[in-house]
Amino acid sequence: MIDEFWNIIDMAKKNSDSVQHRPKELKRVLLQLPPKKIIDFNETYCLKLAESYRWDLWGAAYTISGGCSDDGFDYWCDFLISEGKEIYENALKNPDFLCKIDNIENTGLEEYRYAIADAYEELTGLTLPVSTINFPSEPLGKAWNEEDLPKLFPKLAKKYNNL
Repeated sequence: MIDEFWNIIDMAKKNSDSVQHRPKELKRVLLQLPPKKIIDFNETYCLKLAESYRWDLWGAAYTISGGCSDDGFDYWCDFLISEGKEIYENALKNPDFLCKIDNIENTGLEEYRYAIADAYEELTGLTLPVSTINFPSEPLGKAWNEEDLPKLFPKLAKKYNNL
């Protein structure tokens, strides 16, 4: 399912003329699938959200945007997943990698996660089953202080100069 998951993400991104259009495109792609595939897609999506719930990625988002609330970080992770496998995986390896990506300031994509449930409901008339993925209660990794972020993410700090 993981390859199919990333193929769907890539298709939605490729067919979107802007970041904000990606949720609509994701829903369009998902509506072409059987309901079971949408459930599987959602499970993988929730897994990727759980994997990205990390202090280092939150620090990167904070550096890029000049601040990032807990809700803002959740929606930023939606954006990160919508960017596709290569960017997502490179960001997990080294969040400073995100300095290579343009136009990611203040990028929250809350609607992206809702597109999944919307597609399922439109196809079945039912509510999307709750994911079985265990989401961490706290971000993974080591917490940071705002004054440490330029040292932790020197390339992002230089590019965005928000701190």
